[in-house]
Amino acid sequence: MKINDKYLVEIIDEDNIGNGVAKINNFVIFIKNALLGEKIEIIIEQIKKNYSIGRINKIIESSEYRIKEKCPYYNLCGGCNFLHTTYDNERVIKKRYLEKLFNKKINYLNTFNINNYRNKVTLHVLNGKLGYFNDKTHSLCEIDNCLLLNPKINLKINEIKNYNLKDINEIMIRCINDKIMINIKSNKNSLDIESINCDSLYINDKYIKGEKYLIDNVLDYKFSIYPNSFYQVNKEGMISIYNEALNNISNSNSLLDLYCGTGTIGIWMNKKFKNITGLEINKDAIKNANINKELNNIKNIKFICDDAKNIKGSFDTIIVDPPRSGLSKDVISFLNNSKSKQVLYISCNPNTLKRDIDVLNNYNLKTISSVDMFPRTKHVECICVLERK
Repeated sequence: MKINDKYLVEIIDEDNIGNGVAKINNFVIFIKNALLGEKIEIIIEQIKKNYSIGRINKIIESSEYRIKEKCPYYNLCGGCNFLHTTYDNERVIKKRYLEKLFNKKINYLNTFNINNYRNKVTLHVLNGKLGYFNDKTHSLCEIDNCLLLNPKINLKINEIKNYNLKDINEIMIRCINDKIMINIKSNKNSLDIESINCDSLYINDKYIKGEKYLIDNVLDYKFSIYPNSFYQVNKEGMISIYNEALNNISNSNSLLDLYCGTGTIGIWMNKKFKNITGLEINKDAIKNANINKELNNIKNIKFICDDAKNIKGSFDTIIVDPPRSGLSKDVISFLNNSKSKQVLYISCNPNTLKRDIDVLNNYNLKTISSVDMFPRTKHVECICVLERK
């Protein structure tokens, strides 16, 4: 097998990031955008020690689940992975992958908004052009419209492109309740773009004009968001995650919300627990959490700004919602040595979730659910309930 060799293969499996899997003489080949059962002609692009990477040259027999991509940037920006297949089939692929990974039945919760669901985007600027960095090549893909973004964000992107962007490195745009927040990272602290029409503007994290934070209405709750605070990008998915969590953990006296962000899930859980403690290292997020406590008139919750590795104390129930890298060794040790009866683990990375569950030796995995928080991409959100042995 050599680079640029052509082969006729049949796709015998699929992974969770949009690749079909074939074999030649028992050697595994991953082919982007290939679907189970398809017969295709491929060209070998890379040869690794244990596998190769190929690309589709010609489709001989197409899957019934293949559809025409509706995005001109598909395969260029690297953000989406499943635009070549139906959403129903995407869900099947993700669910199959999770059940194989955890060797357990998954309660898979669908979302209904598969387009225009993202309330936030971070765009890069290169040579005055605005777009996404491809996650493999790091080349810029200039965009006018992204199928996943709130339509008001797409409109703002096209407005921003009329400005001189030469001194700008990155632009974050967030849309909450039809209000637009922009945070610009630049080599300068004063820019012509300051005249742009928006509801909240920051440059290099410094407040410039408009509202200092935005407020989202989520069912009966209100949540404030500063530009650097983590907030779920899919509102429908967030509601599904929090309700699934609420329905799967038992009432108890005390709750620790580790990596609490803006305090949203702790506030959501306030009626199930007498005392709630939220801990988060991001200062802006803790500011939001305390604002949110007041906005929702919650009296039984307190928020601490600190690193998760420094957590101490005893809690009946613990919620962890770490970054994609998963739990640190310090947090794993804290959980294993705690007396907590139940741990609720929310994760946007199934692989680090599985790794962490395997070393949480004092807990058994009781239930696992998944919410399709990021339709058309390779990402998926999982909610696990762990019970102390």
